[in-house]
Amino acid sequence: MKSISNYLDFLKEKGTPLSEINPGSSEIALTVSDALQALALLQDNQTAILGADVLSEDENGKLAYAIHLWGYDYHYLNWYCDKNDNESKEDYLQRSYVLAREGIANANKTAEKLKKKCYLVFVTE
Repeated sequence: MKSISNYLDFLKEKGTPLSEINPGSSEIALTVSDALQALALLQDNQTAILGADVLSEDENGKLAYAIHLWGYDYHYLNWYCDKNDNESKEDYLQRSYVLAREGIANANKTAEKLKKKCYLVFVTE
């Protein structure tokens, strides 16, 4: 198992802080390709992905939540993954990674269809 510090270092190096749109926020947005790399780091560290928010760029190139830019019809692109009562930790971890891969793919597919950029902010345990 690798250290979570690898993931945190990756966020600092590759991510875009959301403090500009959410003052005081420590969240960091990643491009789709970087989100996939971050997923691998989290998986190596056995850290669950609790969910994610999808963002895009507004007409000025600033990050904003995708539902505010693309419309609330796209709220389903944000996802979450709660642990089920009788689910083992290992099963939960694996399910969180599967849902994250699916969520990234769905957000990216929608962004491409809309000819928009896509960013993701992971929520981790």
